[in-house]
Amino acid sequence: MFWIRRRARDAEPPSDRLPDLEFLALVRASLEEHAPGVTQGAELKGNSLISPNGWAVAVAPPHHGGGHHYDLVAVPDVSVQPDVPCFLDCVVAMAGDHRKAADSWVETAGACLLELLDRREHFADHVGPGHERGVTGWHSITSGAVGLGLDTAENRRLQTALIDANVLHRIADSMTADLESPFFNGVKVFYGGSPGAMQAEVRINGERHEAASAALAALDLPEPTAFTVVRYYALLLPVPADGGEPTYPATRLDLAPAAHAHGEVCGCGRHLDPEQPGFAFPLPHLLAELSDEERVRRVRADTGPVIIADGIGNFLKVRLPVRLEDGRTVVYRVWVYLHAPVINEFTERVHEDRLSGHRFEGLLCNAVGPWGEELLRAPVVLGGQRVNEDGSIRIPEVLESSHPLLSKVLRESWPAEFVLDDRDPRMHAC
Repeated sequence: MFWIRRRARDAEPPSDRLPDLEFLALVRASLEEHAPGVTQGAELKGNSLISPNGWAVAVAPPHHGGGHHYDLVAVPDVSVQPDVPCFLDCVVAMAGDHRKAADSWVETAGACLLELLDRREHFADHVGPGHERGVTGWHSITSGAVGLGLDTAENRRLQTALIDANVLHRIADSMTADLESPFFNGVKVFYGGSPGAMQAEVRINGERHEAASAALAALDLPEPTAFTVVRYYALLLPVPADGGEPTYPATRLDLAPAAHAHGEVCGCGRHLDPEQPGFAFPLPHLLAELSDEERVRRVRADTGPVIIADGIGNFLKVRLPVRLEDGRTVVYRVWVYLHAPVINEFTERVHEDRLSGHRFEGLLCNAVGPWGEELLRAPVVLGGQRVNEDGSIRIPEVLESSHPLLSKVLRESWPAEFVLDDRDPRMHAC
């Protein structure tokens, strides 16, 4: 049985709605920002973003919610025919901000799509059925919680409350009988509104689930003092009777591995772009050293570019460019630690579209390239945001540092063989 109901296309989309491909272009830009290289070769056709690696994202025909409402269908493996397994989610461009709507999808349902195909816990968390946050009989892939609202502190407070509530585990009995897909079931958890007018909603495979929504409302989550909405997404995959691994799609992402120490036997050069080599650290050093269980307990918010961890700190993903003597630039996507007032101001500027040109300070939280742990905790000055052609703002960049070695790394040009060693794709070119 196909597990997402097909709907007839409306005659005319609302006039204030972005064309499907324009909105998908925003989704593509956001996906690329969160997972560099993932959209390489992907094409916009019809109402879909189609990757040559076998996955796709499509905009479904509008059927409710007005012109700023988008139903997105994620297809992890387009080769499965005739009924292609997929999962559905919807987002709203609040105040007409379509880029934020695209980001909201990428940071929740999109993160689950990436993790379903990558499976290294770089984009979302994996939880087994026996875990304290798990759902009996199901393997969960769960995104971080995203908050959108008028007050940054309230966004964070409700994000934390939603995560602390352990929603899926506590409402499981109300919904598991209706998880129909033998592949994966998409579950959206939504909570938000204005004081005195809050809405609690759980959607399963795109449809509102009344019993689960009522169970969510009964958890007595706090109300905000100003308009705030929080949401996250999960994929529930059936666990085999023998308790083994769930069945994953045949499609796999072919992304560069997480940055790691250089070594004589390192063979990951084939994953790098010959002209624009780069590495992405999935986690700050402090979080990477924790066990999976401790990390789940500590992390209170994870939106992709931002991670908030109790007792550890606030972390932001940024670019650290290193120039090579041959004219290329290696870009490391690293994490920096930010004090609470700094990250609060950063978040406010993002919501108010005042980020471009802003300079702020933090501490580097990864051991980078051949310089390794000597750069850990180096103070950095960040900024350099610019507006891209699609209206998005490029992630912050490390501009300078008072740390002697990091200042030298940023200021000088380096031999490719020193920075990349035998991972340089140019060394393996025919």
